[in-house]
Amino acid sequence: MNHQKIIIVGAGMIGLSMALGLRQQGHQVDVIERGSRPEYGQEPELRVSALAHHSRDLLQQLGVWQQLPSQRLGPYTAMDVWDHDSFGRIEFAANEVNADDLGAIVENRVLEQVLWDAALQAGVTIHAGEAVAEHNVTEQQVSIRLVNGQKFYGDYLIAADGNRSTIRERARLPLSFWDYQQTGIVAVINTELPHQGIARQVFLPSGPIAWLPLNNPHQVSLVWSADTELAEQLQALDDKAFMQRLQAASDSCLGQLQLASQRAGFPLRMQYAQRWLQQRLMVIGDAAHSIHPLAGQGANLGFGDVIDLLQVFANQPSHKSLRAWERQRKAAAVTMITAMEAFKHGFGSANPLLKLARGVGFQVANNTKPLKRMLVKAALGE
Repeated sequence: MNHQKIIIVGAGMIGLSMALGLRQQGHQVDVIERGSRPEYGQEPELRVSALAHHSRDLLQQLGVWQQLPSQRLGPYTAMDVWDHDSFGRIEFAANEVNADDLGAIVENRVLEQVLWDAALQAGVTIHAGEAVAEHNVTEQQVSIRLVNGQKFYGDYLIAADGNRSTIRERARLPLSFWDYQQTGIVAVINTELPHQGIARQVFLPSGPIAWLPLNNPHQVSLVWSADTELAEQLQALDDKAFMQRLQAASDSCLGQLQLASQRAGFPLRMQYAQRWLQQRLMVIGDAAHSIHPLAGQGANLGFGDVIDLLQVFANQPSHKSLRAWERQRKAAAVTMITAMEAFKHGFGSANPLLKLARGVGFQVANNTKPLKRMLVKAALGE
């Protein structure tokens, strides 16, 4: 096999997974990262991801999943989704499709630290605290120059530097985007009742609220997606008033709720790069696409990019095989973006007729086994 020299910009979950997979194939890999090695503490981190089976399978193949501390993983075996102030509800469990679980909640920083160390151990060279000043891509090679003046040359350049990707912007890859005009508020919440490994989500006209089960049976990760004006009001509240609002929206599904961390907020917007391939440059993960977190599929979409691109590099990569990868992943991203838009618009209205229609739809789905199995498989990422 003709091994390649590959430069990756960005050392998040997606960039590090890509780097580790390529290195295990025998390629030479340099990773450029603005930040330092991620480190996590004793308390649960605010940012989490719900990893589907295909993402977990990749991490197992990379030898990383086995190294994650079990006390920082929250496998979930069921989902409970309902429409606020309505009879609409659907519940589905992994055992309905003969699976042990639907996925697992993973703290981003925990996974990133384990990936970072595994990549170094495998022989990936990580240049931490460094930024790219310029890059150049031709039909024959790629090159980058760091802010410190250091230069790198390689066969391929992969941008995994997030939704504000400087590589994508410098390459002038056209971008489609729209602002969801919502903010995601995250926190760790203690619950009176055990979460029982169930991921819960309620839809309000102003946006969905999700309670994602952590390893502690009385602790969940909160993701409250709210229209910008409401989110500003919520963030301005003191902790007691904020929890009163959350308690009212929870329908007491987990009993009394208690704030167990600070709160943080981040703007939500959809982004989609119209081109993911430019000669020997590829964009993956959030650099290529970012979606609404209401179904927790953002990270899984990125891991899908990695899985399919690793298959290309397992053989001799060519422009033809890379174009096929681009088409395949763009189709997957468009499908997910369309589904998220439909969900957001379908549930983002308090119109009584729409609420009635949603309620009937939920009931039909909940009571129709073939349809329900299809939904469970969608939750599994299949």
